[in-house]
Amino acid sequence: MTIDELAREYENQYKILSAKAKGLTPLLCVKRGKDLYLLRKKIMIYNEMACECRYIASILSGYYEED
Repeated sequence: MTIDELAREYENQYKILSAKAKGLTPLLCVKRGKDLYLLRKKIMIYNEMACECRYIASILSGYYEED
C-alpha cells in the first residue's frame, strides 16, 4: 500500500464517520435525559474521529510535496 492509497483510505473513513454523525443528528430532537447525553457523546466521538482522519489524510497526501 502506498502513502497515497493510505491517504485515500483515511479520506474514505472521514466520509463514513461524518455520515454516521450526520445520520444521528435528527435523533437529538427525540431523545431525553441520559439517552440524549449518550447520543451527544457518540456524535462528538464520531466527529472527533472524522477530524483526526481528515487531518492524517492531509498529512499523508502532502508527504511527497515537502522539500
